[in-house]
Amino acid sequence: MRAWFLNIFLLMTACLVVEGQITSNVFEPVRFVRVGGNVPTAVMATAFTMEQDGRQYIVTAKHVVANLPENSSIEYFRAGEWVNLPVRIFKCDDPSDIAVLVASHKITTAFDLPPDTSRVANGQEVFFLGFPYGITLNGTNVNGTLPFPFIKRATYSGSIPKDPVKHSVQLLLDGYNNPGFSGGPIVYRDLSSSSLDYKLLGVVSGFPPEVTEVMEKHPIRNRESASQEAKGQPWRIVTNSDGSMFEYLGTGKYVALNTGIVTAFAIFPAIDIIKAHPIGPLVDTKKMDFPSDR
Repeated sequence: MRAWFLNIFLLMTACLVVEGQITSNVFEPVRFVRVGGNVPTAVMATAFTMEQDGRQYIVTAKHVVANLPENSSIEYFRAGEWVNLPVRIFKCDDPSDIAVLVASHKITTAFDLPPDTSRVANGQEVFFLGFPYGITLNGTNVNGTLPFPFIKRATYSGSIPKDPVKHSVQLLLDGYNNPGFSGGPIVYRDLSSSSLDYKLLGVVSGFPPEVTEVMEKHPIRNRESASQEAKGQPWRIVTNSDGSMFEYLGTGKYVALNTGIVTAFAIFPAIDIIKAHPIGPLVDTKKMDFPSDR
C-alpha cells in the first residue's frame, strides 16, 4: 500500500514538472545581444525572433537600440564570441518600448510561438527570459552553441492602456526584473485550454525604481537623545545586543531600489510594424532547416 501511494505521488510530481517546463520554441529564439561594441558603455540586453506571414523578425526593447540609426548593426553571442549582425531598425512610437529589427537572413529556426494577449488572466503565472547582468548559462546539448537564457517566473497583475490608436498597452508583472532582461519575451499558457503550448504576451521593458535616501548609523546614548527625525520614525532607532544604541540618519545621497514590479509592453505594436514592413527573411515553419549550431 505504501509503495502504491509513493508511485501516485511521483506520478503527480512528474506531471507538475512537465507543466512548468519552458519548451524549446520559447527559449531557442532568445538571443543575448550587445549594442555599442566591446566598450564599458556597451548595452547588454535580450532580443528574440518571431515569425509573421512566413518571415522572421527580431524584437527587442526600443531603449536598447535608441541611439542607433535605421540602418545599423548589433551583435549576438554565439560559440563564445560576438557575431556582428547588420539590421534595419524600426522603432515603435512612444510610449511603447519595442523595436523590430530586420536582418538579411534568419538567425534562428522558425518556431511556432503565436502572439496572443487575449487569453491571459490577472493573477496567473507568466515567464520572462533573458540575460541579466550579461550572465550566460551553459547551453551545450540544449541550445547548440548559444547561451541558455535565464527563465524567471512572475504573476500577471494587469495592463494599462497607454494609447489605443497606437495599440500601446503597458503590462505590469509582480516579479523581479534585473538589468539585461530588457527586450526579452514574456510568455504564458491559456488556462482555459488543455494545451500546454505557450503564447507570446509582450516584451520586457524595465522596472519602476523606488528612490530612497541612503542612511548611516549615528551612535546615541538613549532614545531621548535621538534626533526628531528618528523619534518620528521609531524604526530608525536601534538597540544593539550589548545595549548600546544608534539611529539611522539621512546622508543627502539617494539610491534607486528595485520595486519588484516588472514593466513591459504588449506585443501589438511590433505586429503593426511588421505588417507595415513585411521585409523579413523568408522562413519555413514546417522545416527545422537552420544549422545545428543555431
